[in-house]
Amino acid sequence: MQRQALQRIGIPAGKPRKITRKKAVKRSGRSAGAAPAKPRAQTPPGGGKGRWQNFIHKTAPSRSELLGRLTYVLYRPAEWAIAGRPLVIMLHGCQQTAADIAAGSRMNQLADRKGFVVAYPQQVKRVHALRCWRWFQPDEGHGLAEADAIADLAATLVSKHRLDATRVYIAGLSAGAGMAGLTMLRHPQIFAAVAMHSGVVLGAARNGTSGLQVMRKGSERDPLSLLAPLQASEPAALPRPALIVHGARDRAVSLTNATQLAEQFSALNGTMSLKKGVYGVGTPREYTREDYLSGRRVVLRLCVVKEVGHAWSGGDERVKFSSEKGPNASLLMWQFFALHRRTPAH
Repeated sequence: MQRQALQRIGIPAGKPRKITRKKAVKRSGRSAGAAPAKPRAQTPPGGGKGRWQNFIHKTAPSRSELLGRLTYVLYRPAEWAIAGRPLVIMLHGCQQTAADIAAGSRMNQLADRKGFVVAYPQQVKRVHALRCWRWFQPDEGHGLAEADAIADLAATLVSKHRLDATRVYIAGLSAGAGMAGLTMLRHPQIFAAVAMHSGVVLGAARNGTSGLQVMRKGSERDPLSLLAPLQASEPAALPRPALIVHGARDRAVSLTNATQLAEQFSALNGTMSLKKGVYGVGTPREYTREDYLSGRRVVLRLCVVKEVGHAWSGGDERVKFSSEKGPNASLLMWQFFALHRRTPAH
């Protein structure tokens, strides 16, 4: 039923090719009993020139179907030493893979230019048939467990590769945006900023059915009242800088969600003043921007893209859920991220 409902609101249902264990073993060139081979670098999607490798992150035991495993792809930018570089966690949407979001957003190309590392966690079909991150089930056995596992992955990568712990960011599209927001909400001690593209208001859904209703209409309750149950038992009194990007023509996730997300993160960051502007007027890249400031610091930015629907703005049109129209969302995200560093704990 959920698959049919998603199709009705404009999200196509693909059927990723299933690879059996027998085929996978044959393809790897080793027997089933042999020790696992070291991950080999593959051709990066989206035109990147760096290293693209698949890994599995072992998470803490939980009641979630993750079963202690989170698959991800790590992209190391070309011509940059990895130590001391920033880290961006990128979360794909429903019906997508890590390769899809990388190609559609061209984030690897930007990483080569700006010198940051990208990790792409990937939802597996045994957890959700459409590869959706479960923002719509924010409980310890589902969405919260996924958020905590993603945060643990980020902290582990920083430690393992000696990345810059003050410049760790998280971003996502659609379901990935919902999970990015949830992860930032719970772990501001790890992430310096979050970017949510075509995302949903946090905390309004409790299952797949209510998730679809929220996507269409937003929350009928006060958005601020939804936050407390989602946070860690002792939420850190830390800022949660956020960029929100949403297509004005989005028919899958209503624009109401973007404005309600802005309400939530405005309250979380204690914003005091607002600046508005319109950019790219009269062109396919036109968008409005609202900057919410705390003092002189932009802690929340809302961008509504005039000509874009439920798709990554300024992306690769050949990839599902990506549009060539609109400003380059990846660049908008990096420009916002560059404004923020997390203060190290003492």
